Amino acid sequence: MAHLAIPNLGNYTIALASFVDALGVEAWATTATSPKAMKLGIANAPESLCLPFKAHLGHYIEAAEAGVEYSVMVNSVGTCRLRYYRSLAERILKERGYKMRMFGLGYDGIKPPMVRYFDPKFSFALKHALIAFTKIKVIDTIEIAAWKCRAREVIPGQTTQIMNNCLKELNQLKQGKLIKTFHKEVNRRFSCIEIDKCKKPIKVGLIGEVSVLRDKTINHNVEEILGNLGVEVRNYFLLGAEIRNIFKIGFGNKYTRNKMAKIAKPYLNCPVGGHALDSVAHTILCAKSGFDGMVHLCPSGCMPEISIRPILRRISKDLDIPVLQCSYDEHTSPVGIATRLEAYVDVLEARRNKKCTVCLKGE
Repeated sequence: MAHLAIPNLGNYTIALASFVDALGVEAWATTATSPKAMKLGIANAPESLCLPFKAHLGHYIEAAEAGVEYSVMVNSVGTCRLRYYRSLAERILKERGYKMRMFGLGYDGIKPPMVRYFDPKFSFALKHALIAFTKIKVIDTIEIAAWKCRAREVIPGQTTQIMNNCLKELNQLKQGKLIKTFHKEVNRRFSCIEIDKCKKPIKVGLIGEVSVLRDKTINHNVEEILGNLGVEVRNYFLLGAEIRNIFKIGFGNKYTRNKMAKIAKPYLNCPVGGHALDSVAHTILCAKSGFDGMVHLCPSGCMPEISIRPILRRISKDLDIPVLQCSYDEHTSPVGIATRLEAYVDVLEARRNKKCTVCLKGE
């Protein structure tokens, strides 16, 4: 059977692999960039390009060395340089002597080029596409439960262990009925975790560029670090909502692209590409809903995310919500990121304690 290398999108890669099954080929994927892939990408990519491109390129080179014949790279529109990355990655692979056909996912008629090429039967493709959508829902349930439990767990590491076991089991399920049954089981498994019910953890939203948000190798495991510090996180890249926005499906989508644009408009009223609009809108929403802070994750040199940094600082001042800026390149130290997060959490706890003291005094 032919193999198709797909980009890493964190835990959602498990669901993306089912979309590949719909094409009648087998996915070559991991939920996080491997150390080998990162080294290959850094060695073969132009130095000025962002870390996610280097991670994706290294992933494709590693796949090509393993004999994978096909790959797919996400396209983009607007000002984000991602729109050029597929052709650039394809050129680099060709120059290095790798024979791999790379497809793009773009706005090219009803069927993307990749679907036209493999031309699967409609019933077969629909079956596996529905399985993929179901897996996306299960992954969302697993992650939300993990975010809540990790900040309150009594036994350190228990949440991560259950989360990893759930994801591993989900990856092995291939039938829709079994996946739905497993979905009902997820919350019961997390309910077995011993938690401190009296604890009221700090709440922090994660915003920024999707690859950094979702690939724990690139972001140096930010979610788990914050969770182990007693912080309840919320990662604001959700694949289900993203797919609904791409295909203009508003039903069941609380925050469509148009709604997000209206929320962000007082601070950002023109398109800057990427997920910058989402970062601005979610910061405003989190400030209004009582979050203690935001962590903005972006690759060094990312044009959309760097463009909104002054805007995020203005929102931070206007709405009184601290925003920690974290930039990533191949020289970023995991220890440095962990240290910054620890200091940030200390600041948030001090702010909360100060507010509580003021309230008790009646000031």
